[in-house]
Amino acid sequence: MPSSMGVTRREFARASVALAGIALTPKLLSAAEPTTDGLFDVHLHLAQAWYGPEHGPISARQLLAWMDAHGVAHAAVLPLVSPEAFWYPVTTEYVLEETAAHRDRLSPFCAVDPRTLATHLPEKKDVVDLLKRYQDAGAVGFGEHKPNLPIDDPLNMRLYEACSDVGLPLLFHLDNLANIDEPGLPGLARALAAFPQLTFIGHGKGWWASVSGGLTKADLHVGYPRGPVIPGGAIDELMDRYPNIYGDLSSSGAHAMTRDPAFGREFLQRRADRLLFGTDYYDLTQRDFPQFSLFEELKIDAEIRRKIGGANARRLLG
Repeated sequence: MPSSMGVTRREFARASVALAGIALTPKLLSAAEPTTDGLFDVHLHLAQAWYGPEHGPISARQLLAWMDAHGVAHAAVLPLVSPEAFWYPVTTEYVLEETAAHRDRLSPFCAVDPRTLATHLPEKKDVVDLLKRYQDAGAVGFGEHKPNLPIDDPLNMRLYEACSDVGLPLLFHLDNLANIDEPGLPGLARALAAFPQLTFIGHGKGWWASVSGGLTKADLHVGYPRGPVIPGGAIDELMDRYPNIYGDLSSSGAHAMTRDPAFGREFLQRRADRLLFGTDYYDLTQRDFPQFSLFEELKIDAEIRRKIGGANARRLLG
């Protein structure tokens, strides 16, 4: 488990300041020397102090310090722009600006709320041009995509088309409030089929609940379901049918593997090419990151650790 879990916030802050000094050496600031091995966390967030000083801010420098303390070599940094996504907006522009000096270790994503396509971005060219500008500024993916819409809503589908055209992998959150779907994830299946060239990365309560079959609608909003995994889960079925769907093991993802250890170990082995390491760090009060002990707990071999721990993310995000 992370070494920070047993320390006070004040001790963690002092350690963060010290580690920030290491993280800001000229070598780490050089965008010409990106990391090529080690853990790649595909799901980190910057934060500001609007929700309260005990929760933030988490600047790029503090994020690097946290990564150093937890052995993370590289990370994707995700904005949060939909009103359902966070306590306040964390804009694409803020993420691009904060990460600009640290692109050797921090890869920014971009995000657009799809409802904007009904108002300010009515034409496909408008959306594509905006995404290209974000891409030119350094964005390597799209997300965290978290609007209060059905996952196959027409506005979402238009946004997926633009991401596909530009070549930005899309990381989405799925539950009963964001990218809403039904048990079996038929809406997601329609999106995957409609945009076979777009890489989708699944995350969130409803996504990871779907490792199991026999779900009700309410089950898609249970963050940490207990008990054995029932055969017939939608994730396996979708991964069998669609090569463009991946899974982000952050947040409830680790629990989805350990709730039924025999299933989790076999799933990690069988889907090793389609899974990505992540933590979903977004708040200074967070201490529990079971992802760091997951491989050891389930006795996963070195080659699978290499793929899930970083190689897959580097292949998808460059």
